[in-house]
Amino acid sequence: MQTSNVQPKNKISVAVVFYNPTRAELQQTKCNIEKLMTLTTYQFSFYLIDNGSPTVKIEQEIFAEVSNVVSFVELKNNQGFGKGHNTVLSKLNSQYHLVMNPDIKLDDLKGFQHAIEYLDQHNNVVLLSPLVRDAKTGKIQYLNRQLPTVFDLFIRFLGPNVFPKRQTRFTKRFTGYDHIQNEENATGSFMLLRTEAFKRVKGFDPRFFMYFEDTDLTVRLSKIGQVIIYPSFTVYHGWRRVNHSFKGMFPMIQSMVKYFNKWGWKWY
Repeated sequence: MQTSNVQPKNKISVAVVFYNPTRAELQQTKCNIEKLMTLTTYQFSFYLIDNGSPTVKIEQEIFAEVSNVVSFVELKNNQGFGKGHNTVLSKLNSQYHLVMNPDIKLDDLKGFQHAIEYLDQHNNVVLLSPLVRDAKTGKIQYLNRQLPTVFDLFIRFLGPNVFPKRQTRFTKRFTGYDHIQNEENATGSFMLLRTEAFKRVKGFDPRFFMYFEDTDLTVRLSKIGQVIIYPSFTVYHGWRRVNHSFKGMFPMIQSMVKYFNKWGWKWY
């Protein structure tokens, strides 16, 4: 009896949560899906989750051309970033799960493949973050951060010129972006997760409506495996930075209080 030499394909699920996305973000997400589909060595499943946006009909119109490869989840109201992603948690039947923001531009397909190969070879890694660059300028976004203290968060809100040495240390500006290393505080804009581990920690903590859900997830995943930054893989990020406006300040403070109540208050 002959046996097949064909290796089974890695199953990779991809989830994007939308809330009032711009048309450009929708087109970019569609483009990302089309690019990933060219990687025929993997078996993809895509979940597009709308958090009660008035733009839902526009979203469905734009994704009509790829409707055969995506599952569209329409929620009645805005349940927040983490809870929105959790709505598909029970449906995941993949080896790796990708949490991706609508404002991500995914061009580095070779880097993506290398990242998957790295995960294949390192079973202890439960979360991999890429190098994130600004979509407009191409400059590194310093998102490989230390675990936060109240002081670090306060001075970051005031601007980059307030205690600049402290902010440089917090964002690992000179040590965290040219080699693989452990990551304490991964960005939620792009998370390549081992699905089994993501399910094991029951996804995002739904108590965080917006902000700190990615920090909290990193802490919990770090207790069962390794979280790394993998600079050989690059993505480009639009980064709305709503939390740097007064509109975004109050939900950020609410989430900050929930985070420190959960993990202990660190003031400095």
